[in-house]
Amino acid sequence: MRKFIRSICTTLSNFSVFQRCSRSKKNIPVGGIYNENTMESLVSAPSKIPWYLRIFIKIADKKAKKKMIMGRILTWSPKISISSALLEVYVEKGSALCLETRMLTLLRIIISYTIPSPFALDINSYKYKKYNISDEEVEGLRGIRDIESIMSFTEKEKVALKYAYALSKTPIVLTQKQLNDLRRLFSEKEIVAIAALSAKVNYWARLFEALRIKPAGYIDDPILHLKEYCTLIK
Repeated sequence: MRKFIRSICTTLSNFSVFQRCSRSKKNIPVGGIYNENTMESLVSAPSKIPWYLRIFIKIADKKAKKKMIMGRILTWSPKISISSALLEVYVEKGSALCLETRMLTLLRIIISYTIPSPFALDINSYKYKKYNISDEEVEGLRGIRDIESIMSFTEKEKVALKYAYALSKTPIVLTQKQLNDLRRLFSEKEIVAIAALSAKVNYWARLFEALRIKPAGYIDDPILHLKEYCTLIK
């Protein structure tokens, strides 16, 4: 199935109609004033979305059980749209093969807080209690408690979380101890998965904020303090 989807995407990227759709519209300034309170995003989705992209959007909406605004906006550039979808699918599937679901969830949440991105927090913390993530652990992920002081985190979780946190800061600063601890506790495949997942979540979180995508309403838990992480200075 994966090979089938990949072959479709490769064919589409070389398809003449695909090429024309990417270049046909002139680059005309959007104009107007952005209003965070009344607009759902910085730019609107195209009024006409190519049929081959509508298929992927429909699949994404069904999986997310929400109308995915970002997926529609990215169709302004079909190549960016498809490459972003492939990044999401393959990094998630690859990471899930060697990392536990709880670990994946913890990594997504701490990165979403570090950027920060309310939308990323909203979607990445969905059903977080299912993975036995406590209120104390959430405080650690938020950075208001030292991760090392939280006894419920395993040693591997602490090392992975601090690594993902460092990768999400600007500039990136890593210590020799962090790298040694990674090699001591994780396999090559696991380190690659943690690094790739961290980069992928960073990509989406920063893109959500760049295009001003609002939280989709997956979760409304006061413990998460989503509203405190707005990145717009008015």
